[in-house]
Amino acid sequence: MPEIPNQIGVGFGTAALGDANHEVVLLALKAGFRKFDTAEADYWYRQGEVGKALETFFYKDHQDDECVDDSQQEECSRTCASEGLEISTKIPPWSLTSEDNIRANAKESREELVGFCEDQVLADENGNIVEARPYPLDVYYIHAPHCWDGWHPRCTSPPPTLSLRDAWRGMEAVVGIDHSAKRIGLSNVSPAELLDIIAFVQERQAAGETNPQPRMPDALQAFADPLKPAKELRRICAEHDIEFVSYSTLGTQHRQGRNPVLTSDTVEMLAKRYNRSVAEVVLSWARQNEMSVIPRSTRENHIQELSNMLTQPPFLSLEDLELMDKMALN
Repeated sequence: MPEIPNQIGVGFGTAALGDANHEVVLLALKAGFRKFDTAEADYWYRQGEVGKALETFFYKDHQDDECVDDSQQEECSRTCASEGLEISTKIPPWSLTSEDNIRANAKESREELVGFCEDQVLADENGNIVEARPYPLDVYYIHAPHCWDGWHPRCTSPPPTLSLRDAWRGMEAVVGIDHSAKRIGLSNVSPAELLDIIAFVQERQAAGETNPQPRMPDALQAFADPLKPAKELRRICAEHDIEFVSYSTLGTQHRQGRNPVLTSDTVEMLAKRYNRSVAEVVLSWARQNEMSVIPRSTRENHIQELSNMLTQPPFLSLEDLELMDKMALN
C-alpha cells in the first residue's frame, strides 16, 4: 500500500516510555522512523525528551562525530526537510482556556520539538524566495475535548475551558496565522463531536468567514484495534477526507492479563501463515483498512520489527482481511 502524501502512514508513538524515552526515540530513528507522535500531557509523555533525541540524531551526533571530512558529506547535510521529519503533538484539555493559550502552546511545542530544524523556505513559481518560516509541526491535535474523571491526574480539578467549537478557532489560527503546524486534528472525540466540528467549519465557510480561515480537521486520532475498530469514526473520516490515525492498534487498551489482540487465535494463525510477527499482522490489517498507525516499543528488536512496515507493503489477502474484521466485538 503506497504512502499517501501528507499523511502519517506509519509513525512511532512515544507514550509511556518513561526514562527510556530518549534512548527509544534514537533507536526508532536509527531503524528508519521519521514520523513521531507525542503530547504535551506530562505523566504519559515526555515531549522535551523527544525533542532532545531528535536534535541529537539530526545534528549533534553527526556534526560532532562524523562531519570531519568530505567523505561524510551526505551525513553532514542531513536536514529535517531532506529526511522528511514529521512530528505531531497534542494540547491537553486543561490547556484549552483561550485561543491565545492554544496558539502559545503550539508555538512552545514547535520550539521544543523541532526548533533545532532549519527554516522552511517558501518560493514562488519562478523559484524566488518569498518567505522563510520556522520548521513546523505536522499535526497539532486537541488531545481530548474536555477532562473526565480518571483520564489524567491534572483532570482532578481543571480550570474553566473553551467549548470545542471555540477551541477549534484557536487551532485554525495555529495553522492559518502562526504556521506553527501544517495540519490540525482532534483526538478522543465521539462521532457526534466530530460531526459538530465539521458542521461548524462548513457553516463558517459558507458565510465567507476569514481570520482565521475555517479549516476542516486534517486528522483524527482515536483508539482502534481489531476488537474495537472504531467503524463509525472511520466512516466519517473517509466521507470527509480526514486522515484516521489509530493508537493502541496492537491491543494495549484492553485492561486484562493477556493482550486479547496479539494472543488471539486468528492473529497467531495468520502470523504463522505469512511468517510474520503478530504485530505486523495487526498493523497490516490497519493499513489495509486505510488507517495510519503509531505503534511503539522499548525493545530494539521489536522496533526493528515494526520498521518493516516502513519498507514492506501490507500483505494480508482479502479473505484474511475479512477474517480479521470478524474479530470485532459487538
